[in-house]
Amino acid sequence: MSAGTTGYKRLRKPEETRMRIRKHDSDEPSYPMTALLVDSVDANRHLEHQILESIGIQTEPANNAHEAMQLLLSGVNFDVIFVDFDLPMISGPQFVMDMRVLGIQSKIIGMLSNFNGHNSQMFFEAGVNGNTQKPLTRETFEHIFQIIRIM
Repeated sequence: MSAGTTGYKRLRKPEETRMRIRKHDSDEPSYPMTALLVDSVDANRHLEHQILESIGIQTEPANNAHEAMQLLLSGVNFDVIFVDFDLPMISGPQFVMDMRVLGIQSKIIGMLSNFNGHNSQMFFEAGVNGNTQKPLTRETFEHIFQIIRIM
């Protein structure tokens, strides 16, 4: 080793770190809206969950309609519920009809991989407030929430 070298990596000074720490003010609400995300595909649900949380929406993911219904029947309320069209055991539109029969008043957004007139119409007849095409992006979610706020 040459003079002055210790064999250890140089530690960064605090001002060199790139991490930004956001201080949370305890008086301000952490999430202005809550959402239930019902999607049976793990990768999709994880990505959608991350996007929603990144725009400040507190999100509860559910793997299927049964899991989501258990949450709703326990008395948990959500501002908006995102429902995938292709759910196992029960279709997205059928799940939406079941929620509406139970008196669930949350805004419901149908999510469609195969966005066509027939599938979209099925969701609207079931009682959704709107539909969107998958895959969802941050911009899609931001647009949806702008529309929901003025409804």
